[in-house]
Amino acid sequence: MAMKKSFFIFFLLIGFSVFSWGQKTISFLATDSLEVTADFYETFEESHKYMLMFHQAEYSRGEYSQIAARIIKLDMNCVAVDLRYGNEVNFINNETAMRAKQTNKPSFMIDCENDIIGAINYIYSIDSTAKIFLMGSSFSASLCLKIAKDRDDIQAVIAYSPGEFFGELNIGRYITGLTTPTYIGCPRSEYSYVSQLAAGIEAPKTVVFQPENADGQHGAKTLWWESDTCEEFWLSLLFFLKDFK
Repeated sequence: MAMKKSFFIFFLLIGFSVFSWGQKTISFLATDSLEVTADFYETFEESHKYMLMFHQAEYSRGEYSQIAARIIKLDMNCVAVDLRYGNEVNFINNETAMRAKQTNKPSFMIDCENDIIGAINYIYSIDSTAKIFLMGSSFSASLCLKIAKDRDDIQAVIAYSPGEFFGELNIGRYITGLTTPTYIGCPRSEYSYVSQLAAGIEAPKTVVFQPENADGQHGAKTLWWESDTCEEFWLSLLFFLKDFK
């Protein structure tokens, strides 16, 4: 109870305290050379931790405007990426998706893996000592889990509402044996399905979270201020992240 109370106080502090950080729009190349747009939220104090953030279908990097502003207070740089499968949210257009159409690049959900790996490569190009965390929403959450299974350099995966979006590629089977620390959050209405998808994960540090007070929202928008379960999801996420130095 004492730990929960202390973390609730910490939760309030990161919600309302004023921290120093800067934001800029950047671009980098996906692995198939498509130019990708992202918002880089950089801590003023040097940090080698990077949370790479990927939106859900038909959205943009705008899904993470509120979320990045809070995550950065945990001494983590944040990079919110426009994936090539998307449109607009929170008045921010998806520039990568528009560019993919203009250049006739493949732009199905699965093709966004090129953008995610491109983001990882970009971070290593500017910081060879980077500690990389992946945060995904809906279909991109599934891709983050897949990529973490393929690599041994991901510190942790935060996946909101992952699922089976890719036809013949079965994510549940693919991530069986995943040992990367994993946090999965979903609405109560998705919990049974998501738990089954995550059943093969073998990471000692694994969380599959559902809220108690309401159903919750699909994807990372469950962390938005207007979500009824915002505080529950944030508190659960902070407990997960507190051990990563």
